Amino acid sequence: MRRRTALTALTLLPGLARAQAYPSRPIRLIIPYPPGGGTDALARPWAERMRHRLGQPLVIENRGGAATNIGMEMAARATPDGQTLIINADNVALFPHLYQRLSYDLFRDFAPVTYLAQSPLVLGINPNVPARNLREFVALLRRQPERYSFANPSIGSPHHLGYELLAREAGIRMIQAEYRGGGPALNDVLAGHVQLGVFSLGAVSSHFAAGTLRPLALLSPERSAAAPDIPTTAEEGFPLVVNALRFLLFAPAGTPRPVIEALHAATVETLAEPGLREQLTRAGFDIMTTTPEQAAAMLRAEFQRWAPILPGLNLRLD
Repeated sequence: MRRRTALTALTLLPGLARAQAYPSRPIRLIIPYPPGGGTDALARPWAERMRHRLGQPLVIENRGGAATNIGMEMAARATPDGQTLIINADNVALFPHLYQRLSYDLFRDFAPVTYLAQSPLVLGINPNVPARNLREFVALLRRQPERYSFANPSIGSPHHLGYELLAREAGIRMIQAEYRGGGPALNDVLAGHVQLGVFSLGAVSSHFAAGTLRPLALLSPERSAAAPDIPTTAEEGFPLVVNALRFLLFAPAGTPRPVIEALHAATVETLAEPGLREQLTRAGFDIMTTTPEQAAAMLRAEFQRWAPILPGLNLRLD
C-alpha cells in the first residue's frame, strides 16, 4: 500500500509543479467582441483582481468579428498551457446548429473552466419612438414595419436570438442593421439611426437613468433587482420571449488539469470578493460560478435546448 501511495504521489508531482509555476508570464485574455460591450464590463474588473491572486496580469485582447468566431478560433489554436484564455457567452453552443462550417469544434477544442456571471437582456428603444411599452411598440411595428429597424450586434448572439423570439411570438418583422458588437449597435440606437436594440442590462442602465434610451421589457421570467421598474416580456404578453447573456471562461482543450484547477480556484475566490460582487451587481450582472464539469454540462444543455427551436427561426448561416 505504501508503495502504491508513493507511486501515486510521484505521478502527481509534474502536475503540481506546473500548477505552482503557473502562470509564469502575463496571461492573454481574448474577448471576442469589440471594446465597450457587456463582456468588457464583466471581464475588465474581474481580470484586474485576478492579477492579485495569480501574480501576473491578464492582458485583454479584443478580437471582435464573425460573430465571435475569429476570437474563438484564435483561442482554439493557442498552446494549451493556460497562458491564453477566452471569455464568451454560452450562445456559442448554438453555432454548430447555425453554421455549416466552423473552424473549431466547441466541445473538442475547449476546456470550460467556470461560468462567471449572467446578465438579463433588455429591449431598449430610442426615446424618440412614440411607444411607452412593448405592447405599444409591437402595435407600431404592425402598422408601419418599414419605419423601424433592429440593431443586430452579431448574428446568432443572445441579443439577436432574443429579437428573433419576439418577432416570432409577436408576428412582426423589422429591417436589421448588422454590427460588429454591442458597443457599435448601442451607439446607433442612441443616435436614432436604428430604433430598437437588445442589450445586456448592465451595458444600458445608465442610459435608462439618463433618459437617452427607453426600456421596454426584460427578456427574463422575473424582474431584476437591479432594475425593478422594468417589466418582463411575460408581463407584456410574450412569455416565450426569454433569453439571457451567460458568460463563461474557457481554456484551450489539453490545458493541464492542475492549471484548470488553479484558474478555477482563483476565479471563484475573486468573484466572491464583496467589492467586486457589488460592482458587478451595480453593472447588472448576477454572479454564477460552477465546476468545470458543471460548466461543460450546461454548455451541452444549451446546445440541446435550441436544437428544436432554431429550425423554425430560419437562421442557418454559411
